[in-house]
Amino acid sequence: MFIPGQAGYSALRQAGRLWSRHVTDAAKWCGYGWGSGGAGFLLAPGWLSVGSLAAGGAAGVALAVWRWRRPSPWRRWLQGARAEYRTGRLLNRLRREGWGVLHDRKIPRSRANLDHVMTHPSGDLLVYVDTKAMHAKNADIRMVGGRLMYGPWSLAQKVETVAWEARRLHEETGLPTLAVIAVDGGRVNGPSIVFNGVHVVESGSLLRFLDSVQPGRLPRRSDVNRVVNNLQRVFVAAR
Repeated sequence: MFIPGQAGYSALRQAGRLWSRHVTDAAKWCGYGWGSGGAGFLLAPGWLSVGSLAAGGAAGVALAVWRWRRPSPWRRWLQGARAEYRTGRLLNRLRREGWGVLHDRKIPRSRANLDHVMTHPSGDLLVYVDTKAMHAKNADIRMVGGRLMYGPWSLAQKVETVAWEARRLHEETGLPTLAVIAVDGGRVNGPSIVFNGVHVVESGSLLRFLDSVQPGRLPRRSDVNRVVNNLQRVFVAAR
């Protein structure tokens, strides 16, 4: 069961809201077909009335299927929620190594959410991890002529958004903040790519990447707890 503060919670709720609208839209068009058939049933003479009703029912089903198959963002949000959940399960393992781990936090005075906020065991660094579900076939993430590309698509806007979210973390806490995009399902051309200050890594390499962040710093549990408590106060769980 998903609860606030669990990885992927708000994305799953949004997927549910969009799915509900999609179902309502399909049902509405099905009703239009049945309604026209019902009108024909009442107005047509004899056996034609039965044919009108059957035709209206068939048209209603066809319209519902047509509307259901139309592209809808609910599938993308559901895919994103699953990706965030998988990344969250990976990151939760780091708690036993002294990391502070928070998921799905709302940015104050904004409609944006932070996927995963990590406090380094030293207590003096934050790592912001944003999960991106990238499952297109035969497409990898690579640098092309100074641009970060995913297949034929530019990732510049996504990177800019993640960098802005990391800056908000830094502004609210005063702590240095490292921004990371965890790619779920996609391939990164190399162990990692740094673009405009944001590190891009595959989810499967994420724990190895985080292990390399400030490996010589001594763990300070009390500092980590203080930072996590402050983060929970300022960046409340998204709903």
